[in-house]
Amino acid sequence: MRHGELLGMGNTANVYRWGKTEVIKIFHNPDKSWNEASKEAENAEIINDLNLRAPRYSGTVEYEGKSCLIYERIDGQTMLMRIEPTVFSISYHAKQMAQLQYEIHQVKVKIQPNLRNELFNKISAQELITDDEKDMVKRILDQLPESNHICHYDFHPGNIILSSKGPVIIDWLNALIGYEAADVARSSMMLQSHAMPPDAPEMLIRREYRELFHEEYLKEYLMLSGKNHEEINDWMAPTLAYRIDEMEGSNQFEILTRLRSLLNK
Repeated sequence: MRHGELLGMGNTANVYRWGKTEVIKIFHNPDKSWNEASKEAENAEIINDLNLRAPRYSGTVEYEGKSCLIYERIDGQTMLMRIEPTVFSISYHAKQMAQLQYEIHQVKVKIQPNLRNELFNKISAQELITDDEKDMVKRILDQLPESNHICHYDFHPGNIILSSKGPVIIDWLNALIGYEAADVARSSMMLQSHAMPPDAPEMLIRREYRELFHEEYLKEYLMLSGKNHEEINDWMAPTLAYRIDEMEGSNQFEILTRLRSLLNK
């Protein structure tokens, strides 16, 4: 079988039509495809059993020399493309994003938490921060709580499809088990970043709109969860340190600058 039209483009993979009712996720790097597909397949099998708003995972296939994933096809625009450059639309979708993330965080699993360990290991391997900076971040991380909540850990408007049957959350590759404030810190960091996808809508291009979206999102999540800004901010230094090698050029410099500003307070 040959894949159909391109449906979505990401940093690590593209998604194409696959038959009548499914999609195939093809990773860009053939040398890493087996590891990436295995990691995401493991997460997808867990998500399948939790009755979350996620596409049904069907299995893996070998395609053009790469390990690929097969999912149920979800038709609809992403939230990112649905948001209009108006205060009402931005506020509405920001609150909806917070509500969906809070819904995910109500799910606890009987699985050993791995979020703090994942952050610790990746921070230890970062090459662009000094050993002293790593030690500072790891001391912060050591003081942060653990839990058994599902954390998407790449939760943003581009990973929410607004289908005719309701919102569906995609791209669970980075999903981890841990404390929910860490997941919110990650989303908060991405929403505040200057990094933008190549097809960025006007809502992203105008900084005041992005700031409004972030403000409304965080306010709604804190209201729903009963958490406060400090609980989210406590996770920001480890979150930034983890993010460094995911970015390039000026976007990477922005992350480094924000991290060092936090550490030097």
